[in-house]
Amino acid sequence: MAEVPAAERQFVLRNVVDESPGVHREDLLREAARFFGWARLGVDIRDALSGDIDALIATGEVAESEGGLMPAEGA
Repeated sequence: MAEVPAAERQFVLRNVVDESPGVHREDLLREAARFFGWARLGVDIRDALSGDIDALIATGEVAESEGGLMPAEGA
């Protein structure tokens, strides 16, 4: 996990959200882990990716609602 920079993980997360608007957080975590070749979501991977999703929401790049994660308006 430490060998993959946060910027790269966030890039992948944003792309998945762009390609699958409304994706739920758990599905996004699994898809990102699969992209990097991680067979399972261990605590360290889950925590890092969850933090990345929270960072994308905090910077306004991704929006979260009851309907799932969506690309931010105008992003």
